[in-house]
Amino acid sequence: MVKKIVCSLYLSFTCLFSNSLQEAIENLLGYEAYQLNQNFIHRLFDRQESFYQENGALDYYTITKVLKENGLLVLNLSKPTDFALSIKAKTNPIFLIRTINSVLSSIGYSYFTISKAKHSQGEVELVFSLATERIVDPVIMLDELKKRGFITNRITREQSDYWLYEVQLIEPIISNAVAIAQGDQIELKNVSGEYWLKVSQIGTINITKKNSRIQWNPRIVLYDKNLQILGMIAQNDFIIDIDVEILEQTAFIMITDLNNPSRLKSGLIITFDQF
Repeated sequence: MVKKIVCSLYLSFTCLFSNSLQEAIENLLGYEAYQLNQNFIHRLFDRQESFYQENGALDYYTITKVLKENGLLVLNLSKPTDFALSIKAKTNPIFLIRTINSVLSSIGYSYFTISKAKHSQGEVELVFSLATERIVDPVIMLDELKKRGFITNRITREQSDYWLYEVQLIEPIISNAVAIAQGDQIELKNVSGEYWLKVSQIGTINITKKNSRIQWNPRIVLYDKNLQILGMIAQNDFIIDIDVEILEQTAFIMITDLNNPSRLKSGLIITFDQF
């Protein structure tokens, strides 16, 4: 009797395990493509446990990678289309906007707009509209999201030109933020004139412009790990250097010029000392 119960539970779990994976694949490909390639798909995904994460959630990166490598994931659209990319996450809206802007830019999309933005009970939903002949490649998208501290819990193909990503922030990462610790002195150069630092200690940083012949108007913003603003310095008085106190909870610092970021394109020298 006990063996029958255990066997029944195992079969039920295996069935749910299989259905969840197959339903996700069918959604990503569309009903017709799934039905046409069903036998091939079953062979590709025979080792079903390989397509789940340790927490039991589907591993969408591995799933989409296998589909793409085997020619099943069609990325081309029939004609140039306003493709909609929807992102849902429980995080700071500013951080999510900045992250997705960075992701899309890094994978070659220069022109896109936010057609919808909603923030309710801690959850943010953003819809990005892109004029394109191809859907946003989910394999590349997921890889870029991972680099920025996100994991993807679910991808839903709402329509051929409307995809929804439900993501979760594990550890906020700003890809161009340079880590600095007490005792460090670093030299940075960025033609954009905008600099990001990552810190995990308290102390004082001195920011000095490398080309002292041209002074600057500081705009310095201190953020916590969720990119909530902790403090800001913005002044119209011209300076060459400035000292900034880094207090607890500060995780990121953004440095630029208040009126003309190009003033800082020649570079900065940053020194991090104790109080």
